[in-house]
Amino acid sequence: MMDAKKLAKRIEALQEDEQAIVEVLLDRIGQGRTEYGPWKVDDGRDYRGEAFDEVIDALHYCAAALLKKKRNCRCNGKCQETKP
Repeated sequence: MMDAKKLAKRIEALQEDEQAIVEVLLDRIGQGRTEYGPWKVDDGRDYRGEAFDEVIDALHYCAAALLKKKRNCRCNGKCQETKP
């Protein structure tokens, strides 16, 4: 088990955006814990298969969001995004 002080030092050493990412991950673990209980790696689940399914779902969500954005743009989907 990782020492809490060592973990805290590692998090403190991160840049602001990196700390924000860690916070999002911890929030997500907390949500899962509330809904499903503590994480147990040796619970018999097929993590590789579940990860594959989740990635495919994420791609569907991204594609749907892009399609929605295209449908809602003021130039009928023909506009080009400018890069900074």
